[in-house]
Amino acid sequence: MKSKLQILVVEDERIIAIDIRNTLRALSYEVIATVSSGEEAVKAAGELKPDLILMDIMLKGELSGIEAAKTILSEYDIPVIYLTALSDVETLNKAKITEPFGYLLKPFDARILKSTIEMAVYKHKNDSELRKKTRELEEEKIRTDRLLHNILPAEIVNEWKTFGFISPRHYDLISILFTDFHGFTDISSRLSPGVLVEELNEIFQNFDHIVESFNLEKLKTIGDTYMIGAGLPRETEDHALRITSAAIELQNYISQRNKKSKIQWLMRAGINSGQVIAGIVGTNKFTYDVWGDTVNIASRMESSCLPGKINVSGTTYELIKNHFDCEYRGKLNAKGKGEIDMYFVNHLKDNLII
Repeated sequence: MKSKLQILVVEDERIIAIDIRNTLRALSYEVIATVSSGEEAVKAAGELKPDLILMDIMLKGELSGIEAAKTILSEYDIPVIYLTALSDVETLNKAKITEPFGYLLKPFDARILKSTIEMAVYKHKNDSELRKKTRELEEEKIRTDRLLHNILPAEIVNEWKTFGFISPRHYDLISILFTDFHGFTDISSRLSPGVLVEELNEIFQNFDHIVESFNLEKLKTIGDTYMIGAGLPRETEDHALRITSAAIELQNYISQRNKKSKIQWLMRAGINSGQVIAGIVGTNKFTYDVWGDTVNIASRMESSCLPGKINVSGTTYELIKNHFDCEYRGKLNAKGKGEIDMYFVNHLKDNLII
């Protein structure tokens, strides 16, 4: 552990360099090296890592003291004090550009040298602590922003940052998709908690990638239920087309996964389109949520679906019928909603791209 402040002296006049070294030692500082050129100063700063550098402005070699200090300060966290016999305005202005931690005019006495060094060390310590705290705050802000974007849609995060609150909003026409797994209760009863969570985590992570690829909003998961929104918070006209395409991709993923997995999952998907109210609920563990009959009917579409199928309401069908091959199921009873026209979505029509 270092007991004395280690100082690098950069001075091209040998007699002056010896005098500075002796003065520093008398003040209980350790001179770890004395060099005479800017090039040597840059090299010594990197190799020796002194606590402080006393730098003459006029030096031998191609680099002046100011140029050497600029290089050192850009690469290393070492305070620099200038030594010079020059006191003209032009030299002083050039020296200030590198923001030295002190400036000593020759000749100087030991008392002034010591106070300048102590002030430079004190200022450097405070500046270092301030930079550290600033970095910590910036890193915390990045973590907070990342967390917010994982919880809330980007537009909602931006509104929150700008205004400090989120206003509930009415949407005239959006689409909601629910998925769940047929026989989930039976399957989960045969799996250990660790395996069950691992299975759902892998599936839902892949769902997340698919949802993101179609620029949709994952709204929530409840047990084995996965809920997606399209056309909010940014309104779009193709919400029903994109959410239906996503549903097909989700089913395809599950089918491909089942080919190499011991656990066979059978997914049901239900889609409905209509008006909703969207907003933030909660204060601590808040979520972006949607309410309205449209959501309830989408849930009924999912519960009325068959395993491996995609079930859409008549409302959604009217929005996608020109793009997807659909199979009419008739008017089926939806719990609490009466009879509703329902359709199975088979596939995208030939030669069409969403």
